[in-house]
Amino acid sequence: MEALFWESNPNPRDQSPSGFHASFTHKIDERMLGNERYNDDMIYITKLTRNILGLLGIWPSYNTSKSTGDKARKYLLIAISNILLYCVLMPGVFFWIIEKRTRVRVQTIPLLIFVFMACSKYSNLIFRESNIKRCLQHIEEDYRFVTCANARNMMLESAKVGRRLVTLCAIFMYSSGLSFRLVLPFAKGKIITAQNVTIRPLPSPAYFIFFDVQVSPTYELIFAIQVLSGMITYSITTGLCGLATLFVMHACGQLKILVNLMRNLVEEQWQEKQEVDRKLARMVEHQIRIRSFLELVENTLQQACLIELMGATMIVCLLGYFIIMEWHNSNTIAMCSYFSSIASMMINMFMFCYTGEQLTVQAEKVARTSCMLEWYRLPNKEARGIVLVVIMSNLPTRITAGKLMDLSLKTYGDVVKSAVTYFNMLLKVAD
Repeated sequence: MEALFWESNPNPRDQSPSGFHASFTHKIDERMLGNERYNDDMIYITKLTRNILGLLGIWPSYNTSKSTGDKARKYLLIAISNILLYCVLMPGVFFWIIEKRTRVRVQTIPLLIFVFMACSKYSNLIFRESNIKRCLQHIEEDYRFVTCANARNMMLESAKVGRRLVTLCAIFMYSSGLSFRLVLPFAKGKIITAQNVTIRPLPSPAYFIFFDVQVSPTYELIFAIQVLSGMITYSITTGLCGLATLFVMHACGQLKILVNLMRNLVEEQWQEKQEVDRKLARMVEHQIRIRSFLELVENTLQQACLIELMGATMIVCLLGYFIIMEWHNSNTIAMCSYFSSIASMMINMFMFCYTGEQLTVQAEKVARTSCMLEWYRLPNKEARGIVLVVIMSNLPTRITAGKLMDLSLKTYGDVVKSAVTYFNMLLKVAD
């Protein structure tokens, strides 16, 4: 029989911030002195998210100290990103205030909401950088001290699912965003007023107090700034999705390993009292470590996830209304642009809810496995210790958005129904 379990560190306080760390042992011919490829594993699982958040200046240096030049580059990137965001948000707010046409004001709302969401999420990620760093250090330790090839494969398998989700989110977000910022302005075409003044549309409606935006090269400069600002907003959304999938899917991999630890606890070859005590202690330590990691992830991402779900719900219902309006105007290009934006928002919300659902599914497997343990094979005292493991395994394990709603497929269905309800209300009011 093969054994899969955590091997305790002889001096855990020297290497783990939580007071212990663990590693795996397997068959003798597969045993390694730690995972020598843990750096490659970390690069593989964080590549896309690291590149995106690195350009925004919010990817923490979790394994090395930053030099003065790196810190200066980080603050410069943060300053540039904030300037680009507020160069779109503030003129957009001024435009919405002075605009008298109700339909135009309504069409401006999704853009303002989206940029405001990006500013809020960006500020939250900057504020939570220390927590993000702790999460990454936790993941790095798990990869560094795993010594079983089977356990490492479980972790990489879960991480691979997260990579695919982030890639899919990035493709839809950037493609739909660029079409909205580039294609839609040209689809509207130039507008000639009654005073024979030509107005060239911008990607985002804006009002500038001190200069005329329609004069070249000011128009081209503002156009480029708004496109770059759009890239920043899409990067923030994709980066947040990347962090959520990275952290939650890693927890899923650890829960899979916990299931194996439970299944191998009561094998006949482990009937010696001291051996059972060690295996039970390692299983409990692993379970506590997962709980502490998920608590840290919850504190890190709950506010940003709440902003994402609530803002996306409002944007989806408004864009659905705009599609109906453009249908009456026979504007096919605008309809396609709005539809692609809806698709990207729905897919992005699905990513968050799907990862939360996977965590719940794995937690339920742990709960079922703990209840099906063959405890009668264990000595009496050790069998009583299983009770605490069963109780802890059956505690709710989930990620929430602001502690108001769980990230699950049920929540995704509720969000879709809410968006449709708001859309119907807006349509009736407009009629």
